[in-house]
Amino acid sequence: MSIWPKSSAATVEKSVNETVKAGTKLLVGGKQKGAFMEPMILEDAPFDTDAKKEEIFSPVILLYSYNDFKEAVKKANNMHYGLQASVFMHDLNKAFYAFEHIEAGGVCLNDLPSMRVDSQPYGGIKDSGIQREGVKYVMDDMLETKVLVMCNVGNVAMALPCHGLEIG
Repeated sequence: MSIWPKSSAATVEKSVNETVKAGTKLLVGGKQKGAFMEPMILEDAPFDTDAKKEEIFSPVILLYSYNDFKEAVKKANNMHYGLQASVFMHDLNKAFYAFEHIEAGGVCLNDLPSMRVDSQPYGGIKDSGIQREGVKYVMDDMLETKVLVMCNVGNVAMALPCHGLEIG
């Protein structure tokens, strides 16, 4: 179970209920219990519902069946967000296709999209942002990059131009 402020949990529950009314099958969970939301699995959420087109930030899994894997990837990309994604399969060709074509900051094979280690870049694309978390990325954010370009330094003939520019 995930802990949320009661108002946030109520908002998520309302969104799930509206999605179910639009034809989604609620397979498990989805009820608010105080500041807790039950984890839930939703099947075939219409693409125009908040559960599909918004980042819910709640324990929600959306399931869709497919016949054509490339078409499924295309449909998965049909949203404004792209934080993390998961694919569950044994076919490595499809897994690499998913990695190359899913529009997300990361793709996890056979694990949750929240799986991470500190040294890996974690973050999104599209409206999910462009920054990355992780030790290297935090260090980069805390530094200011500066460049020093030097031409004709020391005892080198000073008459030589610096990349075609005469320095006077």
